[in-house]
Amino acid sequence: MPLRALLLALLCFVLTLPALARPQLHARATLDGPRHEPDEAGIRWLWARRSLRLGVLAQDNPPLDILGTGSAYEGITADYAGLLGEQLNLQVQVQVFEAFAEAHAALRAGEVDLLGSVTSRQALDAGLRLSRPYAEDCPLLLAREARGRERVDDTHGLDLVMVQGYRSLEQVHERYPQARVQTHLSPFDALATLALGHADLYLGNALAARYALGRGQLAGVEEVGHAGLPRQGIGFAMLNGDTPLPGLVDAALGNLTERQHQRIRERWSPLGAAAQRPVPLQLSEAEQRWLLDNPRVQVAMDEQLLPLSFRDGKGQWRGLSLDVLQLISRRTGLRFEVQAGGTLQGMLEQLREGEVQLIAGLPRSPALERQVSFSRAYLSASRVLVTRDAPQAPGNLEQLAGRPLALVWGSALHEMLGQHYPQVVPMAVASPVEALRAVARGKAAAAVLTLDDARALIARGYPGQLKISASLPLPPAHFALASARGAVELQGILDKALLSLSPHEIDGLVRRWRNPMIVADGVWQRYRGRILLGFATALLLLGLALLWIRYLRRLQVQLRRAKREADAANQAKTQFLTTMSHELRTPLHAVQGMLELARRKAERGEFDHLALEVADEAARGLLELIGDILDITRIESGHLQFAAQRVCLREHVGRVLQLFEQQARSKGLALRLVTQGQVDAQVMLDPLRFKQVLANLLSNAIKFTEHGEVTVNLSATAVDGYLAVELTVRDTGVGIAASELAHLGQPFRQASNQCQSPRCSAGLGLGISRSLCEMMGGSLHLHSVLGQGTEVNVRLSLPQLSAAQQRPAAATGDTRHPPQPLRLLVVDDYPANRLLLVQQLEYLGHQACVAQDGTQALRLWLGEHFDGVISDCNMPRLNGYALARAIREHERRSGRPRCQVIGLTASATQVERRRCRAAGMDACLFKPLGLDGLVRALARASPALLDLEHIRRLVAGDEAALRALLADLRASNLQDLQLLAQVPANAEALAMLAHRIKGGARIARARVIVDLCERLERRCQAKPPAPGDIEQDVGALREAMLQLEQQLALHAPGSNHAEQQQHQQNHQHHANDAGWAIAPAARVWEDR
Repeated sequence: MPLRALLLALLCFVLTLPALARPQLHARATLDGPRHEPDEAGIRWLWARRSLRLGVLAQDNPPLDILGTGSAYEGITADYAGLLGEQLNLQVQVQVFEAFAEAHAALRAGEVDLLGSVTSRQALDAGLRLSRPYAEDCPLLLAREARGRERVDDTHGLDLVMVQGYRSLEQVHERYPQARVQTHLSPFDALATLALGHADLYLGNALAARYALGRGQLAGVEEVGHAGLPRQGIGFAMLNGDTPLPGLVDAALGNLTERQHQRIRERWSPLGAAAQRPVPLQLSEAEQRWLLDNPRVQVAMDEQLLPLSFRDGKGQWRGLSLDVLQLISRRTGLRFEVQAGGTLQGMLEQLREGEVQLIAGLPRSPALERQVSFSRAYLSASRVLVTRDAPQAPGNLEQLAGRPLALVWGSALHEMLGQHYPQVVPMAVASPVEALRAVARGKAAAAVLTLDDARALIARGYPGQLKISASLPLPPAHFALASARGAVELQGILDKALLSLSPHEIDGLVRRWRNPMIVADGVWQRYRGRILLGFATALLLLGLALLWIRYLRRLQVQLRRAKREADAANQAKTQFLTTMSHELRTPLHAVQGMLELARRKAERGEFDHLALEVADEAARGLLELIGDILDITRIESGHLQFAAQRVCLREHVGRVLQLFEQQARSKGLALRLVTQGQVDAQVMLDPLRFKQVLANLLSNAIKFTEHGEVTVNLSATAVDGYLAVELTVRDTGVGIAASELAHLGQPFRQASNQCQSPRCSAGLGLGISRSLCEMMGGSLHLHSVLGQGTEVNVRLSLPQLSAAQQRPAAATGDTRHPPQPLRLLVVDDYPANRLLLVQQLEYLGHQACVAQDGTQALRLWLGEHFDGVISDCNMPRLNGYALARAIREHERRSGRPRCQVIGLTASATQVERRRCRAAGMDACLFKPLGLDGLVRALARASPALLDLEHIRRLVAGDEAALRALLADLRASNLQDLQLLAQVPANAEALAMLAHRIKGGARIARARVIVDLCERLERRCQAKPPAPGDIEQDVGALREAMLQLEQQLALHAPGSNHAEQQQHQQNHQHHANDAGWAIAPAARVWEDR
């Protein structure tokens, strides 16, 4: 039973939902006189009906029909309907229809009893009976002020707009045959089209036209006269029949006094009578209690929703919504506290969280109705299309197919456009300001706003950029107050307060805020963009100026620093030149003095051997000083290179110590080597640079020690594939003061007590040694006690070779044959250098031919045979580099055997070495050039026609077998020489003989002869053979075989080969030692 009652109550509630959804009639007129007394038939009909159902159209037609947000129906027709219900004692129920045809069908179906706001023409066309008219339709023409009144009679080429169905098109064309007639769905659209300049004339009801003019909706539009069409009455339409309703309606309307008609006309005329007394509010007990409990209401507003709400130049709130709230405040006593709401989503969030109780100026939409409750609307505005001010701007929604259209979030147009204009791409924005910004920046092709918003915002921020392109055939926007859906008491209070406001009060506010002058309400609002741009420009210029000043100051600082550095560099250069002048003059003085003394004694027939030794020693010291300076230059420029090789530490250190044994012995010093750890292991190390470090340390130790000993400690420990090497050189010399240790190592810095030594140094060796150790990844530390001695500690971490990688160290002795006489071409433009080099070569047993420049040398080389060329690199006309390139090019083209080319230059730099290598030279010698260095260079140029060690290995070291084999090789070589001289000029015979000679040359590993034989075979087998080339190759082969004969003769049985070999090894060992950085006679490199 309880369940059945619940279901019955729920059914009743559902059945009443349509009635609750219908708008309520809000009639402002009241009956002054007595009611109309119907006859007996009328009374019976009224008792049977109990209510009067009124059908109205959903489209607002002010001032006759005003629905607004749909909650209340008011207007002239609503006032007369209220008086009609009051006289007939019937409750009037309002039912809304979308079109007149739908309302007409409902009337014939009996769903409604009468239709409101129907003209006599509409009633006649529909076959309906029209009641006594309560208003008159007087056709009126409106035009833009720019058109002028004189254009009314002449409508040729003019566009005339009117509401669809207002008058028949035949009637309008008959009156204005030369005008182009446009129809719109609502008077809002038609009037907006005229106001925007898209039409020339508006034809419509005088009531609606004057109502719109009075509310300030049509800026720049004026009334220009009557339309010249017949007037017609406006009343209630009913069915023709025997029912007493038409008589009752006519009798009730006829019972009204003229004063009542006048009050209704004045009430709905914006230019009508004075203000009426406010009607007192009829609040319920719940609403009164709510007022007592909530005297203050927090309201959220949009700061840029002109003309509804905005802030003026002083930051004060202004706008139509604020004025409406003030009127409500006077009616109810509520105090509204306004705060900035931000975006629409933000205001809705504040409403849900209870931070505010009300949102003012919110447009009604189905989407928002599901979230909030709306009050009665206090402003209705038509919708327009805003685009960029360009000729190609779209003029309607159809032209926006596939293009973005900016719509304010929550607008009712989202669903409507999706149904009727699916080709348009909607783009939701937060506010009308954001919509215009999107259009101005090209993010949207157009935006839909209300006419009031568009006018105010364009004039305020986008004059000349945006424009209103068209009035849209869309329902107008209705602005109202929104509260939370559960705030029933607040919603009831607001609705009753708004209904209590007379049309004159609302119209006055609307006229005031539709005045375009309110847009210019402050300098900041009008020129905010320009002011901000000006400030930004000023800040940018200020920033650029500061940056420029900072840049100039930095340049000044850099200039001062560069000047100081330049001054310091000049001072250092002056100091360097002064020091170098002193350091160079000292050995040069000894060289010059001793040579002069020796020359004078030689003139008297005396040979001064001591003077020559002193001059030689001074020259070597001078050369060592220059070499140290070059090493410092390479270290500072980063061009010093290291060439790591397999090195056995013990053997390498021992060989260096052997060089200083004689020097230490001459001073009575003991030179000892103490080893510890894995010193016999092989490591990867640059032997030249390591020897240079150790030699510098030993040289200083012996030089500044007069009594005692010099000890070298070498220890090595394996750590993770590396050998931690520690080398210590300790002496018992004069020592160094502690205050001077920090400065040692700088160029030309010496200890003050070093001058006590008979041989002072330049102060470069220690600095070079420290730099070399650091570049090898190690360190060098100096410890000394004045008067007790000095200890230098070197620590290095060197890659250690594994057992598989190690191999026995190569024999130190030079097993090559003694130097053979060579025929050399000497090229130098300086006569003294030519003479010196020729005499050095002749002293070594070689034959020299001289040339003054590269051109003369090239002619000699092309016409004669030379074993090698020694050329100065820098000469006039054809220099040494060009000469080397010419020789290599000729060898490449002619197939001539490669000739050794050695460069000679005084510029001992890496650049010169690279240039020599690029030019094709085999070696580069630096001036001054000593005999030992020349011997080493020529040893590489001398043809290695006999590999004696290979032959000794073939006979397993048996000396008797070795002598026998050498004798056989010599006899075979002599026999081949005889055959080569006797063979006829036949290519085939020469090829066979070359093949025979090649077999014997391979046994002796005479590579030169093997190459010459192979080349001769190829020449002989060529088709056709070239006699000139064959003759040249035969001559080269004969000369090589003669040289082989000379070398075999040295090792033939019965010769003093052993003595010669031992003498050659000693001589070569002395030459190798002379090439290190301690006292280098010549610095040599080879392109290996």
